[in-house]
This record gives sequence, structure tokens and C-alpha cells, in this order.
Amino acid sequence: MAKNDPYQLGEELSSRLGDFERPLYMLAHHDDEIATAGLMQRLGPNVQAAWVTNSDGLYFESDLTPEKYGQVRKAEGIRSVGTIDIPESNTRCLDFSEVEIYRIMSRLHAGECRMDDVQPFFEGMRQAVRDTVFETRPDMVVTLAWQGGQPEHDLTHFFTWLAVREFEADTGRKVEFFHTPAYEYTILVALRFHPLYRGTRVRLRLTEGELRKKMQMIQAYPSQVRLFDDFRKVFRWIGRPAGFLTGGPGTMEDFLSIEEFGPVPTDLDYTAAPHLLDFFTYMFDDFEGVPVTFKRSVRPIVKSFL
Repeated sequence: MAKNDPYQLGEELSSRLGDFERPLYMLAHHDDEIATAGLMQRLGPNVQAAWVTNSDGLYFESDLTPEKYGQVRKAEGIRSVGTIDIPESNTRCLDFSEVEIYRIMSRLHAGECRMDDVQPFFEGMRQAVRDTVFETRPDMVVTLAWQGGQPEHDLTHFFTWLAVREFEADTGRKVEFFHTPAYEYTILVALRFHPLYRGTRVRLRLTEGELRKKMQMIQAYPSQVRLFDDFRKVFRWIGRPAGFLTGGPGTMEDFLSIEEFGPVPTDLDYTAAPHLLDFFTYMFDDFEGVPVTFKRSVRPIVKSFL
């Protein structure tokens, strides 16, 4: 095997997962844990799971108010991790509204407010993430990848990076810090780093039992059936033909049985757009018709904390 073979690195990491006493998943939305549900299973019931938002963003696809929809999503998250024996006492929701986050980011894009006007809101988010890290005192942290696919994923990653850096400086303790890809280019690149990713890739090959539990975690999210169906359609039209040509996964279940993530690179420039063209960052993301972009919505937030 090559020195940096992702599967070899996965085996090496798996062999020492039992050494982590306080692993923390810092997630943006309820269902983000699905991406590395196998890793979560291997870490065991000591995992602490924290969701930054209340996941109310797609309330308009239901007949519920944002508040009621958020309550549904939070309950689904608890059921999801409960499937793999993580108790509710090991979970927390920081309860920031997706609707409000998107409203603010759209106003930043449109020039309807300045960063000074909304700094207190994002300072509250940063502080809540920091408090979670300092209270948990983790020896391992898993968060979403910085990849320009979804703005709340990137903000969660950034605030977690700030918190981990501060925790290490204050305590002198080293935290193993990983990020996991969700999607970019809408969902055309899903659950994998893009082909030009220069960081280290780690891959786990799940057992049949681990995959079965992962599928049960997906089923704990009936509110997200449409999104999972969209992913299945994309895989059917793009993933399956590509797999046929490259010898890759033949079914969606085969694809989900491989998990990819990696250590957070130390040289990430959080002020630089994840994609060369801003159009490809948060493609078609908007709030009530007003775009949400990296350059005018997310970069001002990042720069205000650096």
C-alpha cells in the first residue's frame, strides 16, 4: 500500500479509536452525522454530538412553522444517534435558527446591513461553539469540511476551528481535528472531497452491520426523505455510470459503505473563496430570492473574527 493510502490510514485510525475518551461531533444540522455514521459507531457511546442550528431551514416544504419544524428535526437527530446507543444526555442543540442565519447572510449580500450591525449575532454563535468545546474538553473533534457547498457548514467549521485553536492554546492539550465532506456543486460531489483536494484523505470501509445501522439512522429522518431521494437520483444518473467505468461502487449502499474524511489542513485560508469562481460556492443558495454568497455573505463574517 502507498504511504498515504486512505484505506490504510483508516485502518490505522480505527485501531486507536478506543483511546479517545471525549470525542465531539460539532455539526451544523440534524442529519450531518450521517456522513460519518460508521466512524461515530466505532467511537462508541462516549461521543458527544452537538448541532449548531435547530435545522428549521426547510420549514417551507412542510405545513409547519419554523419553530415547530425545528422541534421535529431536533427530535429526529436524537433518534438518529440513539440508534447507535448514544444517549440523549450526550447531545445538545445550540439552537440557532437557520432561517435567521440565512436572512442575515442575504442582507449582507444585498448591502442592507453592515458587519458591525450583525456582529453580536455571530459572536453569540462563536461563543456557543467555544463553550461547547471548553465544556466537553474533547481529545478528538469531527466537524463539517470547509468546502463551499453550504454556508452553515462552512461557518460551523470556522467557528469550531477557532474554538479548537483557543482550547489547545489555553490548555496545552492537542486535539485531533477532522473534517468530513458533505456536498458541493449542489450535490454533484457528495460525501467525498473533490478530485483536486490536496489534504490527506482517510477512508473507512464499513461492515455490513455498521452499514445497516447507518441506514437506520437515515430512516430516523422522515422529514428529509426528499433530500435523500435527490441524492439517490444523482447517484443513479452520475455515480452508478461513473462506478461502472471506474470500477467504483455499483449501488448507493455500496457508496455509503465507504466513508471519507481527513485531518483539517493547517494551511487553510478562510478568507479565500473555496472555489475559483464564486458562482460555484453555495450554488443557487438564497433567502427569499436574495443570493447568499461567499464573498459578500460569509467572508465578512470570517474576516471579523480573524
